[in-house]
Amino acid sequence: MESRILPADLPNCKLNDYNYEQGFDEQLLIISEFADCFSCPICHGIPRNPMIIKKCGHFFCECCIEKQFEAANLQDIDGRGVIQCAVCKWHFNEMSVLPFESFYTAMKKVYHLVRLRCPNGCPFIGDPQELDRHQSFQCDLREVRCPSIGCEVTMPFHQLRDEHVAVCPKLMIYCESCLLPVKREQLKEHNCKERMAAAIKGIS
Repeated sequence: MESRILPADLPNCKLNDYNYEQGFDEQLLIISEFADCFSCPICHGIPRNPMIIKKCGHFFCECCIEKQFEAANLQDIDGRGVIQCAVCKWHFNEMSVLPFESFYTAMKKVYHLVRLRCPNGCPFIGDPQELDRHQSFQCDLREVRCPSIGCEVTMPFHQLRDEHVAVCPKLMIYCESCLLPVKREQLKEHNCKERMAAAIKGIS
C-alpha cells in the first residue's frame, strides 16, 4: 500500500484574487441586522480583514483599501498615495489606516459576534475571521490545486483527497522499501539503493 504525501491545509487557489478577498456576501449572515453594523462601503460585503480610518472611523476590507491605493491619483508631500473615504469623502493616506488589531475592544467584540455561513455550502458557521480561515484552508469544498509539481489539476479538496490523490502520476509518495519520497510515475523505475545513496550525499 502506498504512503502518500498530501498537506491537509492546502490553500484555496483563489487566495489573493480580489473577487475572493473582498467582503463576505451579506446573504451569508445568520442575523441580517449585522449588515447595518458592518458593511464595507466599497464592495458592500461584511469586511474580510477589516481596516479602519483613524480620522473618520469608517472601516473597509483590507483588499478594498489596497486596491484603491494602487489606483490613487493624488499624493501627499511625502509621496504617499492619497484616497477618499467612500463614506465621508475624507482624504487620507496609508498612515491613517489601522488594522483590526488596533480596533477598540468593544468594536472587536461586536465583529466577533457576527455569524456567517460558509459560502461553499458546507455546515460551517463562524465569525468573519473564523470563516476566512475555514474558507481558505479548512473547508472540504474549497477549490485547491494539486500540490504535485507538474500537475495542473484544480478541484474541491475532498475530491483531490479522496479521488485524485489515488491516481495523480506527479504526486510524491513514500517508497515502502527505502521510505524515501518519489513521484508515483517514477516508482516502478525507482532504484532504492541509488536513491538512498543520493540522499546520503545530499543530492535531491
